[in-house]
Amino acid sequence: MRKGSDCVQQAALAVVGGGASGLAAALAASRRAGFRPGSVVLLEKNPRVGKKLLLTGNGRCNLTNRNAGDRARYHGDTEARAVLDRFPPEQILRLFQKAGLLCRELDGGRIYPYSLQASSVLNILRRNLDRSGVRVLCDFDVNRIEKSKDGFRLSSPAGALFARRVVLAAGGSACPRTGSDGGGFSLAGKLGHTLRPVYPSLVQVKTDPARVRSLKGVRCPALVSFRAGGKTVRTATGEVQFADGALSGICVFELSRCFGELHAPKDAEIVLDLFPEYETEQLIELLRTAACGETGISAPQLLEGFLPKALGAELSKYALGVTQTKTGLRKTEEFQKLARAAKEYRFPVRGTFSWDRAQVTAGGVPLSELTENLESKKCRGLYLCGELLDVDGDCGGFNLHWAWASGLTAGKAAAESL
Repeated sequence: MRKGSDCVQQAALAVVGGGASGLAAALAASRRAGFRPGSVVLLEKNPRVGKKLLLTGNGRCNLTNRNAGDRARYHGDTEARAVLDRFPPEQILRLFQKAGLLCRELDGGRIYPYSLQASSVLNILRRNLDRSGVRVLCDFDVNRIEKSKDGFRLSSPAGALFARRVVLAAGGSACPRTGSDGGGFSLAGKLGHTLRPVYPSLVQVKTDPARVRSLKGVRCPALVSFRAGGKTVRTATGEVQFADGALSGICVFELSRCFGELHAPKDAEIVLDLFPEYETEQLIELLRTAACGETGISAPQLLEGFLPKALGAELSKYALGVTQTKTGLRKTEEFQKLARAAKEYRFPVRGTFSWDRAQVTAGGVPLSELTENLESKKCRGLYLCGELLDVDGDCGGFNLHWAWASGLTAGKAAAESL
């Protein structure tokens, strides 16, 4: 791969951004249009493409999900359905298999490279870029795009490039250490696009540090709800992880976008149902039975047979107060309080962690400003894809699936327009 100092001056099509959607767009463009080698150029600000891709799925690259066609797993713009319908997960898998990548399916429909290494995905994509004649210019940080009658002039500190078509795949604002610093939004805005509010998604939720201090490192399955204004906004099921001043785990990540979507409500809560399989009355009886009439047993001792020890102790304090946790359970009312607290264990929401911890950007350019092929209605010849758009998915491969599907759509359409 050549550095920006060698950059070409002319190209038929330029893709700005070497993340997942940009890589997909460059490959789709090069294979649709019989271009001469080098006519499709991929511009990347980092020294190498795919930096963020290597971090996905904890380094294993959860590249799609068997259920990625389920529109309920996506949020933001409902107009994403046209792109998702065009590239169902089976087609994405066939494309990767044809490119030379063997995949495997694990729990929850998650699809990974068979090697369980993100580097395998990136290496296959890079090899196919070379095979398809795509020219990759790294250290080429596009800071300005100017539209002219015949195309676009793209400028960077490393030089300038003229292209007849441009695919803007510069990413969102999540995980800025990989280069996703929100610069793509600025480029889109200067070319006429609006921007819906952006906020971190798939990120830890902050809470009262004192409430979770003694629970740091504890994990527990639960039904988790995000509530605001006294109403349940969304629920998720999974393993909650208690962190330093925060709640974590995939189920919490999937609720984190609610805080930004609702414009940071001051009364927001995360509510845990620690025993979703049981109704409150059933749980009361289970607790009474476990006590076996032992009048000297305390609530923390009783809960050792139900929950991790530290969590049982904290739940007891939450339900009964510090004093009563040290005495034996005697009254029916005490069992009732304990069961109700376990079914509605409430934590105040004090925000989310910032962009550097977030996996995904929620919000972005509305799809109403694009055609079904993701061409800009504001600036013809410009195509947008990936995290720039107001589409974000749940954990489990849904966001990478959107990156592939939108990148393939934009790259293919841009090439065919030539």
